[in-house]
Amino acid sequence: MTAPSVRLTILGAMLGIGLPAGAWVSPVGLGSGAAAAQTVPSSARAGERGCGETKSLRSQHSKEPTRITFVNKSGMYRGLNWIDFKGQQKSYGGLNPGETRTFDTFRTHPWVTTTGPGDCVKIYLPAAEPSTVVLK
Repeated sequence: MTAPSVRLTILGAMLGIGLPAGAWVSPVGLGSGAAAAQTVPSSARAGERGCGETKSLRSQHSKEPTRITFVNKSGMYRGLNWIDFKGQQKSYGGLNPGETRTFDTFRTHPWVTTTGPGDCVKIYLPAAEPSTVVLK
């Protein structure tokens, strides 16, 4: 068992909660005397798809709100496009190197990152939990 796993196991035991494999714990209010922890599943990451799927993807329903944050560490400009309900890309601006941008979105709404000229780099599908995508 690695050191982080040991700490999670001990923290879980102290709080009387079981932690699923691959979960991490974020203390919430522990400094104020409250004994609470928030378990975040390891599956709370944005899904990635290749650019070849651009034509087959489209936004579905808008029933599961979430949030996606893009952090541009690529060293180059990256455009951010939402794929609408008809499968058309709609520009939501972009990020210069080092910039970050967060969108309120829905789990079934795909996002495309592009180069400056507009060529697809990668497609991201938001997770159920708010997620961060680091563009490299």
